Amino acid sequence: MNIANPEVVMRLAHRLVLALLIVVVDTAAFAVPLAALLLAYVLLARPPWFRDWVDRLHRGVPR
Repeated sequence: MNIANPEVVMRLAHRLVLALLIVVVDTAAFAVPLAALLLAYVLLARPPWFRDWVDRLHRGVPR
């Protein structure tokens, strides 16, 4: 293997950049509080699917 070959060096550099990008995106994705974002969306937009879901949950619960 000739490490001085520019094609080999570019492939390695390309793979390292992609690996670093994957790590950064993965870290950012887990840093975002998804439950809090969903709750904020439900409170602000009041989507009809959420009301239907709550109604289905409480359908079998006696009062």
